[in-house]
Amino acid sequence: MSFVQAIIVLIVILCVNLLINRIATVALTFTGMSREMARFQSRSAFCTVGFTTSEAESVVNHPVRRRIIMLLMLAGNIGFVSIIVTGVSSFGDDSTIPSFGKILLLVGVLGTLWAIGSSKWIDDKLFKIISWTLKRVSNIEAYDYHALLHLQEGYYVTTIQIDDNDWLVGRTLGQLRLADVGVTILGIKRADGSFLGAPVGGAYIRKGDTLIAYGVRESIERLDRQRADANGWEKHQHIVAAKQEHVQSTDFSETAMSISEITVKDDSWIVGQTLQALRLEGKGVAIFGIEHQNGENVTRPPDTYVIQPGDRLFCYGDHERIHALKHTKDMAAFKDAMGKCAAKQYGQTGATAQQTK
Repeated sequence: MSFVQAIIVLIVILCVNLLINRIATVALTFTGMSREMARFQSRSAFCTVGFTTSEAESVVNHPVRRRIIMLLMLAGNIGFVSIIVTGVSSFGDDSTIPSFGKILLLVGVLGTLWAIGSSKWIDDKLFKIISWTLKRVSNIEAYDYHALLHLQEGYYVTTIQIDDNDWLVGRTLGQLRLADVGVTILGIKRADGSFLGAPVGGAYIRKGDTLIAYGVRESIERLDRQRADANGWEKHQHIVAAKQEHVQSTDFSETAMSISEITVKDDSWIVGQTLQALRLEGKGVAIFGIEHQNGENVTRPPDTYVIQPGDRLFCYGDHERIHALKHTKDMAAFKDAMGKCAAKQYGQTGATAQQTK
């Protein structure tokens, strides 16, 4: 093989390798990965270099991503071997071009290809073309729903089997207002096998239905416990009404809101504290209901209420502040956490104001 032929073959091999890497990057983004993460993972796999990071775990635990990475590793090995063999062949006997000229030409070709591969404009154009092509010739939009739904952060997807004596039976989703207590119904599987996806407020709950629910784990578990309670419907209505009243009377602007349940442990620092002493509403947290260990419910608890071990507090407010109330060890740590939340919120509000200006 002459030097010129070897150079042409080398250019073709490098272009194919770059194209394979770009295709793999786009394919990984179709599974829900960000573009930067997809680019990094495809390059590391193509170069057969492994990194023990959480991103790498998200690739290994996802079947479609794992298949893409396996193909990349195989292509990378073949590509590197081909590049080495072609590079060595290019310096064979060829009297027409001196060795120094060969080196200069080889460096020039590699530099040009490097500039092309590093160009953001070319990368954006290739990304659009490859995306358009893959959407029409393949079906690999297998998103990582575990990450999209934040299932590692306390959120939960499960099924709820509706029994004959459940108070949910015969009522519509609009009447139940489950979203007000932190539960979203993604779908309903009827007893006859039919399926109702993304049900609207007018959908009725029937005997034998299976609800596909999404929300905070505590909210779903609470609903599951209460659905067979003879007084469950009344308790549910009280919780919804109390929550709405607190939402209307409390300023929760610029915060990430959530509904949560806190079970007070025997050694918790809030045992023996009154709601007035905690001053939670001024800190962005509202307790709109309390359930005792004996099952007795207190809706709209007064400020003089004394928190007892085993109480279940139904809270609405900023997610970070509720988390701090649940996990801090004493009043000082709780106040410190509230200060950090306030500083963070103030910073976000200030940034928003600057953008508005």
